[in-house]
Amino acid sequence: MHAMGFDATVTATADVDRADVSLSVAAHDDLLTGPKGEVRQALQHLLNLMLNRGQTGRYHLQLEINGFWAKREQELDQLARQLAEEALASGSEVVTEYLNSQERRIVHVTLKEDVRVKTYALGTGLIKRVAVAPADFAGGPRDDEE
Repeated sequence: MHAMGFDATVTATADVDRADVSLSVAAHDDLLTGPKGEVRQALQHLLNLMLNRGQTGRYHLQLEINGFWAKREQELDQLARQLAEEALASGSEVVTEYLNSQERRIVHVTLKEDVRVKTYALGTGLIKRVAVAPADFAGGPRDDEE
């Protein structure tokens, strides 16, 4: 971090297959996160590649920068619950903005236990949208999609 021009404190904990790395950055943390977390995600991906290079096992490294991911998780949790209520009120599907896989997972997991609604990904590639619809909604994903 210092070589990149950031004054940061780095802490890390590791478990059997997981490493949690937390950065506390004094200034310009937006350069490390990006407006919607895309820079943080890219850094996390690069760190995962470095960590797992040449290894037979597989570690998952989770990168936190000044609490950005914790805040984003809360936003996505609230968004999922809001979309569920909108879907129920309208009787049809409502759709998120484009989300990466880690963000989509939060929406799916948040609503997994809510039997009133169902969730499914829309689109192809790495960045997709999540649809939230009433459980009895006739539309939905084809069997060959995610």
